[in-house]
Amino acid sequence: MICRKGAARKLTKDHTPDRKDERIQRQGGFVTLAMTRSIGDFHLKTCGVIAEPDTTRINIKHGDDSFLALTSDGVNFLMSDQEICDVISQCQNPTEAAEVIAQQALQYGSEDNSSILIMPFGAWGKQKSTNVVYSMSRNFASSGRWA
Repeated sequence: MICRKGAARKLTKDHTPDRKDERIQRQGGFVTLAMTRSIGDFHLKTCGVIAEPDTTRINIKHGDDSFLALTSDGVNFLMSDQEICDVISQCQNPTEAAEVIAQQALQYGSEDNSSILIMPFGAWGKQKSTNVVYSMSRNFASSGRWA
């Protein structure tokens, strides 16, 4: 996800078996594993797991783009991209932001690893919002983990 002018812009797709464009079910297979992509894990190749990534290419606009945030499912199954963008935008530096996001995911009940990488760009610190709202309830129904 990239934060451009304070708005989260999703750059990736979650690789889950229930995606309509995933080849497992399309090719007559059935799902016994909750992931479709993996680098390494050679023993899973017989289960239909592939290492072919989706790629996205964008131009960075240093006057508009604050940061790039890469998160694991332990974070993005519990927090929306915009919520992540808003929380990071309130932090002084990427290290603090990563710690806050990881802690927030744990407070929301993440049972998976909560990994985050933040790469600051030219607009870091320019998009601070005074109207950040933190939700203490989660929408688990729309989460891939709880569906």
